[in-house]
Amino acid sequence: MFLIILLIFASSLLACTFTTQVPSVKTFKIWKFINQQNQYKKFKINIQLKSGISNNLAFNCNENKYHFFRKHKKGYAYSGLLGRIAPVSVHISMIILLLGSTLGSFSGYTAQEIIPRGEVFHIQNLNTFGNISYVPQTLFCRINNFWITYTKDLQTEQFYSDLSLFDEKGNEVKRKIIFVNEPLRYKNFTMYQTDWNIVGIKLLLNNEKLFQIPLHKMNDDIARFWVGSLYLNKVVETYLTIVFNDLSGIFFFYNPKGILLKKSYIGEYIFLLTNLKLQILDVVTSTGLQITSDPSLVIVYLAFFLLLISIYVSFFSYSQIWLIDFAETIKIGGNSNRSVLFFQEDFRKIIRRSINK
Repeated sequence: MFLIILLIFASSLLACTFTTQVPSVKTFKIWKFINQQNQYKKFKINIQLKSGISNNLAFNCNENKYHFFRKHKKGYAYSGLLGRIAPVSVHISMIILLLGSTLGSFSGYTAQEIIPRGEVFHIQNLNTFGNISYVPQTLFCRINNFWITYTKDLQTEQFYSDLSLFDEKGNEVKRKIIFVNEPLRYKNFTMYQTDWNIVGIKLLLNNEKLFQIPLHKMNDDIARFWVGSLYLNKVVETYLTIVFNDLSGIFFFYNPKGILLKKSYIGEYIFLLTNLKLQILDVVTSTGLQITSDPSLVIVYLAFFLLLISIYVSFFSYSQIWLIDFAETIKIGGNSNRSVLFFQEDFRKIIRRSINK
């Protein structure tokens, strides 16, 4: 139903453009001589002078960027035809905008991906897509690295992702470090940095056993943090809780009663018992990416560019001057569709120069 409405709207714009606007522009270019004296009284500005200045008047109209036409004793001049072309440009830009947005709704798509650092993925989790959307499966992306920078008071300043794009042969076609408001663009899709998460930690027990435990994100009204449980059977017969607040490298150990046992740093050795040495080697992070594709983006930008130009041009004044030369007098009149005061000033300037020349 919505497409039918768009089609009707576009058809009405086309009909109005080619049946009304375009013929009117052709009409404005044709000279319009006025024969009757009483018609000059209807003009916004008119004057009657002594005969003999019609040639000077024609010259000064041309000097002031007017197109002057002469037929026997009658004259006609116009200026600012672009102001009359503007409605046609507005209609055309709106039609292009409708075509571009319709194409985008049918062929564009948006996807969200949460990818751990070091992993390779292709686009698959689509949120929105059109009936003829094409999602390339020959391109793969690898998360080379992910990190966060902090302010002096440990507030998140910015988070970054180092991305590499590969083709179906495994060749790297593009690599870029992205952050918020600085996406990766390749052909007709764009990757934005949107979110991040901590999915787990890597631990080393007694410099021998390497293992990994997951972390779960918890949110409250003040902040968010990540929690994991550690249970080493026959070594530490109790659950330990590990808490991370961010990626600054600081973490906390709690016992089952919620009492803080130790505050430590990544890479630091932790001695829980005399024969137990634990070390957190790394934090496994994931980055949130939003992938969007809109093949019609250039068309939509072009439409808005034409619309802005048309609006600017529409402010140009369309001014007209008529004259008829009698035996002893000459009648001169003029009209303008806007900026009447400026037109009156130009009109007086033309008359003054024609008299004094």
